[in-house]
Amino acid sequence: MISLPGSGSELFNARALLLGANRLRLFHWHRGRLSDSGLIEASAEARADFKAYLAARPAGPVYLLVDVAEEEFRPETVPHARGADRKALIRRKQARLFGPGARVYAERQGHEPGGRRAERLLFMALSGRSVIEPWVDLLRAQKVPLRGILSAPALLQSLLRGLPDIAPHALLLTLQSVSGWRQSFFANGQLKASRLGPPAGPGSPPAALLLAEIEQFRRYLASLRLMPEGQPLDVYVLADPALQRALEQAPERPPDLRLHDLDLGRLERQRALRPQPGPPCCDQLLLQHLFRTRPANRYASANERRYARLATARRAIRAGAVLLLLGGLIHSGLNVINGLGYRQAAAEFAGQAGRYRAAQAQAQALLPETAPPGAIRAAVASAARLREDRATPREALALLGGALARFPDIRPLTIAWAHGPAMDAPAAADADDTSADGPRYRQSLRLKARIEPFAGDYRAAILRVREFARALRALAPVRAVEIEALPLDLSPEAVLQGSGGGPAGAAPFAVKALIGAD
Repeated sequence: MISLPGSGSELFNARALLLGANRLRLFHWHRGRLSDSGLIEASAEARADFKAYLAARPAGPVYLLVDVAEEEFRPETVPHARGADRKALIRRKQARLFGPGARVYAERQGHEPGGRRAERLLFMALSGRSVIEPWVDLLRAQKVPLRGILSAPALLQSLLRGLPDIAPHALLLTLQSVSGWRQSFFANGQLKASRLGPPAGPGSPPAALLLAEIEQFRRYLASLRLMPEGQPLDVYVLADPALQRALEQAPERPPDLRLHDLDLGRLERQRALRPQPGPPCCDQLLLQHLFRTRPANRYASANERRYARLATARRAIRAGAVLLLLGGLIHSGLNVINGLGYRQAAAEFAGQAGRYRAAQAQAQALLPETAPPGAIRAAVASAARLREDRATPREALALLGGALARFPDIRPLTIAWAHGPAMDAPAAADADDTSADGPRYRQSLRLKARIEPFAGDYRAAILRVREFARALRALAPVRAVEIEALPLDLSPEAVLQGSGGGPAGAAPFAVKALIGAD
């Protein structure tokens, strides 16, 4: 009859089946605690009961721990290879050693000493398919996720490595409730061989029978050259102290057999395991170590582990969904926090903008009244025009001075200078301008002067004035020269008056020169 532990989330639950030749033991692992759910005999009624149990709880993962006599161990040496060559070499070795149909696992155990690159392997095989297949088929039919089919001796190897003060060559003697007494030989912590002895019964076998089994196994180890010749054998008894004392006091014990008591009860108490009634079996110790270490699969095929892979993928998807949800929540929370920060910053900026507008209005109130926009534009245009058309009489006076230097008899009376944007060329008859394109002028210079000394010869004075006008016109910037007044007016409209004997020394005239913008 199968007893079920308290229900809980399947994520924290796991199950293991300890399988012997004729019976099966079910263990549950729930939140770090191990519970024994009972023993199942290899009968039709027990199988039906177990099938109903699997139908009620198919989701929890299951480990199948095998402890049968049909498990073989062959230490072999193979040439060094890698990749596909190594796999092909191991497959050929497996087929030669165990034939087709066996479940085989090869464990690497280092290289051969002495510099050789040959690789040492331990081939483990389950040849008794009739013992394992019915239970595996039952698990697959109920779609139970099978994590793996494991080996009890290989699990003992992992357990032994955690025990202190173990000799380099050690024989471990254990008792399993579903199989019996098992002897497992280890060299430097590596499993080399293992075999089942007397089956477990209501009472312990006599010490003499166990000693005989140990001696027979020792001869087998010597034949395989696994045990150094002439060296004592260290036997570690994982049982109650009473069996240890019985083996030590047995008269048949060889003198080179050293017994070590591991005290199963003490190890169980250290691991918070409750003692079981009946013979001192190490089932609980093995199964607790299995659930804590979760060893890798050894014998199950990929098809048999299909539902376990699906369960792993389902949990990964769920975990990914939870992580995505948490990430979304965290991201949303950060966005909310950033939004609140931005809102507070916007309020602060709005307050600063209000203060700046108030300060601007206050500063504008203190400013004087400005001119209208039209006047400002006219002032700007005038300033630009002044920058473009700025001029001084210096150039015009320099030109006039250069011309007067050549005529020392001309004495200036007044000089008038004017500047304008567009002054047209004169059209008077006396204009001394040879250009006919009517240029635009920028500066004008009006000179009133007289000829001194003057002897009363008006004809000579008029010629002298015209000569001065031509000299002034010859200067490069001058565009036009107009004689506004001669010493003697010769126009038809003029009226001659005065006397010919007037005072000499006065011959006034006026000249106007237009200077270009070069």
